[in-house]
Amino acid sequence: MQGSDVVSSFHKNRSVRALKRATATFAAFACLPASAAAPGSWSDVDQSILVSIDDDIARNTSRNGFFEGIRVSEYRFSENGFDWHLIRFSNIEKPDGPNWVVPHDDENAAFDAMIAAIQKYGGTGISVNSGTGSARLQSGAGVCGVKSARVTSCDPNRNFDAQTPVFTAAFVNMLKPDHPVIALHTNSHGFSGDGAGGRGDITIYDRKAFARGDIKARKNGRLADNPTGDMENPDTLALSAFLARRGQPPADDAACGKGMTQSGVHFWHEAVGKSDGSLSNYLILNRPDIAYMNAESRAEIDLALAAGRHAVMIKAYLEKCTDLWDKPATRP
Repeated sequence: MQGSDVVSSFHKNRSVRALKRATATFAAFACLPASAAAPGSWSDVDQSILVSIDDDIARNTSRNGFFEGIRVSEYRFSENGFDWHLIRFSNIEKPDGPNWVVPHDDENAAFDAMIAAIQKYGGTGISVNSGTGSARLQSGAGVCGVKSARVTSCDPNRNFDAQTPVFTAAFVNMLKPDHPVIALHTNSHGFSGDGAGGRGDITIYDRKAFARGDIKARKNGRLADNPTGDMENPDTLALSAFLARRGQPPADDAACGKGMTQSGVHFWHEAVGKSDGSLSNYLILNRPDIAYMNAESRAEIDLALAAGRHAVMIKAYLEKCTDLWDKPATRP
């Protein structure tokens, strides 16, 4: 399926979906305080204004056509001792598309992949600017996400919680049940115990089995069928969340995972019991009507290589997982 066909398929039944889901969408916002349900204070800004304060924009501003057709806006606010700067990118001609998220400022290939995906598939994306350089954590002094103790740095992807309503609502308010959320990350190579100095914490491998010399997928994971060379490394994978109390992923989630692996993508179903503050955990516990996929591409010096893997996972997800777009808000 070509990119244009994927876009057409995505939009085909939107009017029916919107009518069917309107009531559930309104009710689902009850998980946030009423004050947080109002639209955020976004303001349009020329990308050239952000060159000096956002390294992702600075890195790409000279690339011909990189931001063509994209409206840029920003949202600045303080919450719980942290000053946040969020930047939103919307396809001007195709605003009605997937929701894109890049929460870590140091994952540069993920940002590049998001802009390319917005241009190709439409929709709106939000990135977190944590400083003039590629900072992973937001500096400050206060409460971060689900933690109760005060900290001096906050991981943006651990800051989704009822006690951070402004930050959380800035992302959640843009979501629609018939539009998937696609979060993009780059993943540090390997894991502790891989014998190669690995330091990442996400892999498709079963770590205990790996230590025994047995290569197999982690629990609720699936190894890709005949992956290409770029996609075969175990630090590149897609994942979605399901409620741990179910014991196993729902049938439509399982079908999505199978379709992804048949497209040459490693896939992991993340079992969630208690939130760790990540977007995947927050959505499955509070907005189960929103389809979510997290694409993890192994970090590379060559950003284009890592971003290219994202493109493969995005295409596979939009082709193989359309049955997830209208999950009921009351789904058990």
